[in-house]
Amino acid sequence: MPTPRQPITAIAALVLGIGLLTAAGGAAQGDDAALTPDKRALVAEAEAVEDAAAASDQPPALAYDGPIATSLQRAVADRVTELLTPQGDKPADGVPVSLDAGVIGVTGSPTAGYTLVVTRGTDGAALVNRLTSGLSATARRLLTVRTSERTAQELRDAWVGVTAQQWRTADAAPTAGYSMDLDPELEAVVVDVAAAPPREAARLDRQAAPVEGVGAGAVVVRYTGSAARASRTSDTSPHWGGARITSPSKVCSSGFTVRSKSSSTRYSVTAGHCGANGTSWYSGSYYFGQIAGRSNYPAYDQARLAGSTYTNSIYTDGLDNFNVRTVTGANDGAVGDNVCASGAVTKSVCGIEIKSLSASYCDDPAKPATCSTYLMRGRRSDDRVIARLGDSGGPVYQRNTTQSRASIRAMVVAYDMSGVRMYAERYNSISNHLGVIAVTS
Repeated sequence: MPTPRQPITAIAALVLGIGLLTAAGGAAQGDDAALTPDKRALVAEAEAVEDAAAASDQPPALAYDGPIATSLQRAVADRVTELLTPQGDKPADGVPVSLDAGVIGVTGSPTAGYTLVVTRGTDGAALVNRLTSGLSATARRLLTVRTSERTAQELRDAWVGVTAQQWRTADAAPTAGYSMDLDPELEAVVVDVAAAPPREAARLDRQAAPVEGVGAGAVVVRYTGSAARASRTSDTSPHWGGARITSPSKVCSSGFTVRSKSSSTRYSVTAGHCGANGTSWYSGSYYFGQIAGRSNYPAYDQARLAGSTYTNSIYTDGLDNFNVRTVTGANDGAVGDNVCASGAVTKSVCGIEIKSLSASYCDDPAKPATCSTYLMRGRRSDDRVIARLGDSGGPVYQRNTTQSRASIRAMVVAYDMSGVRMYAERYNSISNHLGVIAVTS
């Protein structure tokens, strides 16, 4: 259950379609030499596009991805990310860890610089010194500070009050999921309910103080429409990420290939809400695997797929400029970075800006312990739909614009605002909780 230590601005997210795999026999190694003709054709197409880009005199298109950060800008972004995300296990209370440093949140990007929105009483200058220690003086120009009138304790109390459902009333209790996050622009805990506004007499968004004992404005309640936990269709072995996977009752997407930290055994990953351990999954008529390793759900919406062969390719057809990419790296990314998501239903959509790394998505408003915490939240500036039912488990990645390479950032688990906003389990959380690392060769 989230506790008063981290803010999460999120919208009631739709439970994205589930796809889990069951461990059955089979080696856990990928073998690209064994690719089917269709997969070989996809790889050959990607290589041809790469060759054409290399031979062109034109600079790479950055329409979706934006400017590339310098090493100094990335160093600052990495330190800001560390401030916003828990190291190791997710704290049980779900309160954004940034409040421990007096930070409500950040706006900006690695290349444009960040504004740190801090709580009243926080020494902004000392915080900037800490984040730029050991870097050149230029690093300080990448950080500015804005001080809120709200204290860290006030926002902790607001977070705890929301998760304890103190903001609900008998006449206005939401019947669908909701999300929450700390919003640095509103300087408040924002609750997005996946429902139409309640009848006039009980509108939560018009109450001065939805949470008892917390000042007016510290909690903002909004109503945002559909939300849910968030399938290509016949993926052959060795299996790729972004494939449509099905069980007898659900549809999900595969994520990306990983290996155990303690052995060479390979797995794929998918969303934990797709099914229980032991659930078997197929892509078309091809056995994909069985769910394993799911634990402490819904705090961790993650699971491994075991029992077949897996390799480090992901399907990226859609709005990406390559139909398939090879995974060559993995990390959490930073607020302001642009990423792509590749679920089996919506397919690849790029230009998604990481807005937060501390969001929570909650299924049942009547049960406070149904939240997945410390999630990545992303959205495009044009509000294009980026996730639908069946996309759950799909990879979130940062792309190379001229080569068919990708670096994993997260895994889709939910959406809200009818698919305009996406929520994803961060790579480092998946790596830590499941005891795996991404396969990059």
